[in-house]
Amino acid sequence: MHFRALVRSLVERFDPDAVGIESPAYQAGPFQRIHFGLMMFSLEAVFERRKDCVLFDPATLKLLAKGDPKKRRGSMSKLDMQRQVQLDTMDVSVIDNNEADAYLVALYAARFAMLKSGAIPPSALTPSETSVFLTRARRVKTVKGTVTKRVAHVFRENSRHFQFSEVPPGRVDLPSKSSIPKDIVDYLDSLEACNE
Repeated sequence: MHFRALVRSLVERFDPDAVGIESPAYQAGPFQRIHFGLMMFSLEAVFERRKDCVLFDPATLKLLAKGDPKKRRGSMSKLDMQRQVQLDTMDVSVIDNNEADAYLVALYAARFAMLKSGAIPPSALTPSETSVFLTRARRVKTVKGTVTKRVAHVFRENSRHFQFSEVPPGRVDLPSKSSIPKDIVDYLDSLEACNE
């Protein structure tokens, strides 16, 4: 409850357009339940204030911080994440690795919100952002055969991003999934045309 009150206080104080939260790592061991509980308390506070929210698991956050996985190979360590923040802020001060993660979550949540609102075009995204926000897919075996399932953030409303601002006061049900903006659909179509 104390943690929820802290999040509520931050949202009221800074009144952001959108909030980013680092979700628990998948299969994170004994602390997964605790982290999941903290995330739910955070989501509750964000929902009460009707702020849109984007979730990033640690592996996705590390992929985003790479910028271009073809240029930056290997895994991202905590030190790499801190260096990425130093580069982005042009500040040589060393910050705590948890603060670095929080900074990057806020950065990419803002970038995703700006993409959804049309403030930045899909062509302005880094290769990692393009993958995570728009093109990520996985192959899934079904009774009818193997199909490609789109798992990029833009296709996972009410799972990896939430439009809490669309929920009227006094209601608690999530809104129906919104349509994907036309400029994003056109961009994805152009990518598919290039790959054919």
